Amino acid sequence: MNNFSRTIRFELTNICSSRVWWVICALVVVVQPLLALIAAKSFAQIGLDATPETHPQLAEALPPLDYFGFDAVLFGLLPMVVFGGIIGASEYKHHQLRTTLLCQSSRTKVFFAKVLALLICSTLVSVLTIFFTISITHFGLGELGLNPFYLSAIAWQFIGFSVLDWILLTILSFGIGMLFRNAIVPLVFLVPQVYNLGKYLAQKWAWGEYLPVAAGNLLFATPTDPFEHDPLKGGIVLLIWVILALGLSYYAFIRSDVGGKY
Repeated sequence: MNNFSRTIRFELTNICSSRVWWVICALVVVVQPLLALIAAKSFAQIGLDATPETHPQLAEALPPLDYFGFDAVLFGLLPMVVFGGIIGASEYKHHQLRTTLLCQSSRTKVFFAKVLALLICSTLVSVLTIFFTISITHFGLGELGLNPFYLSAIAWQFIGFSVLDWILLTILSFGIGMLFRNAIVPLVFLVPQVYNLGKYLAQKWAWGEYLPVAAGNLLFATPTDPFEHDPLKGGIVLLIWVILALGLSYYAFIRSDVGGKY
């Protein structure tokens, strides 16, 4: 058990000392809340009762107050997907795995240590970023918004759904990247879905809701979104994708050579 704990700490150190980790943190922890604050200031100026008919600059109707800020959460989803894919694929580069397996010979323990380390890191950054984004949104709304610290029961519920979506999609990207030993594959599969392809397919065909990003969107869909809020369905579908990706990557990890070019 102590050996497994040391392996987890080693993997956490690897992630937190990587350049991609700090770039992702800068994007989601700093840039996303800043964009949310700018949007909140503009909404406060035009009023929360504004509609596309009264204000043509609005693409769609504003959501109820409890749901403000969750559109900005989609910005950070892309960096998290990229982060997961890069971490999964980078395991096979520069002979990192060879060094790790010299210290911990059990590939099963190494694999689960990597997943747990990524889970810890993605949970930490997701909770902090999403709460900060929603909180600063209502701070920017001023007297029109909720208390930026206490928020509301619905806001807290949707923060939880958003965090779950970020975590599962990050781990899914990690699993695909590790399976194919290439960060391009999860990015080609998931990034177009983040950029509205998943939403478009879900609106056009029923099977589109079973794609991972579209299923994740069901977790925190607001009343003004064109799709229904169905966290149970979205969570189950997304979890199946994650289990499938991790299962296949685990099988490949314990069965194949660690690879790596000299």
